[in-house]
Amino acid sequence: MQHAPLDFVTLKDRPDLLPIVRSWLGSRRSSLAGPEHCFVLLAGGVPAGTASLAENSLETRPDLTPWLANLFVPPAFRGRGHSARLVGAVEAAARAARVPTLWLVTRSAESLYARLGWHAVGPAIFHGDPATLMRRDLGPVQNPKPYRAESAAT
Repeated sequence: MQHAPLDFVTLKDRPDLLPIVRSWLGSRRSSLAGPEHCFVLLAGGVPAGTASLAENSLETRPDLTPWLANLFVPPAFRGRGHSARLVGAVEAAARAARVPTLWLVTRSAESLYARLGWHAVGPAIFHGDPATLMRRDLGPVQNPKPYRAESAAT
């Protein structure tokens, strides 16, 4: 079975994909990151998922930054490792921005993130629902700097 070629683009490169990303995420999304930090996975040129590197995702924890946010893979594309690919793209962007720790909040995918090296920190409330706060230590970083969406490497 031949697989469709995979490619990552950002909404900065492909602003035409913004409507589909918004439709996937609906009203319960974290605020969208800047277009250069919102990744879309294309499978054979077809949008197959999204994830963002966001400055903040959990209103009750403004002290934590940056965040893996808005991970979504449509049902037709699930079970192919696309979530792991999208998480890897966001982690790579955080490393490029010299970020030592990345955060996320999840209502239902704690086991997925744990398999990818993330660690549960404790309970959280996300958009009124019980959730889990998680972190990923990205390794030693020389000259770490606070993450700001407008100053991050693209």
